[in-house]
Amino acid sequence: MTVLSETFDAALAFASRRHAHQRRHNTATPYVSHLLATCAVVLEEGGDEHLGIAALLHDVLEDTDTSRTELRQRFGEQVYRVVDDCTDADAMQRASLSWEERKRVHLDRMAGFAKGSLLVIAADKVCSLQSLIDDLVRFGPAMFERSARTGPELLQNYRDVSAVLEPMLGERPVVRRLRTLIWQCSDMLAGS
Repeated sequence: MTVLSETFDAALAFASRRHAHQRRHNTATPYVSHLLATCAVVLEEGGDEHLGIAALLHDVLEDTDTSRTELRQRFGEQVYRVVDDCTDADAMQRASLSWEERKRVHLDRMAGFAKGSLLVIAADKVCSLQSLIDDLVRFGPAMFERSARTGPELLQNYRDVSAVLEPMLGERPVVRRLRTLIWQCSDMLAGS
């Protein structure tokens, strides 16, 4: 059984503060909901405390002004490495690479990641794709009119990530869930 310490509490507070003004796509839902959902999947999959903490912090380098040094000092090398693996590009790198380039570089890097990092990535993708499906139900295909990416572009990225995760993580529930959500989203996009 995973016991969560004060460090976990500190990570939750840190993530909540750093993402305080961010919202989920197309909604007024606080962004921290995504971090909590990702963490829940990781813990349900048997992840230990450092993976749960990394799940809470997995977007902090990408979407906030948190530096790598600060993250490492506050939460240690083990958490830092997982969060770094989850980061396709930090805030500074985002300006120099296109979305497609960032995703391709990240996919190429994933082959060398530890299974713990891959578990957090899989949980993130499951939660993000579920949110995308929920938004499709709520808003219909018109939601992509305000988006920088089309539905097929997003879906292809999920397929690409799943193709890397499946052989490395095997038939874990999170992998099966991701595959099922990809099929569901594909059917929804084909019908729109």
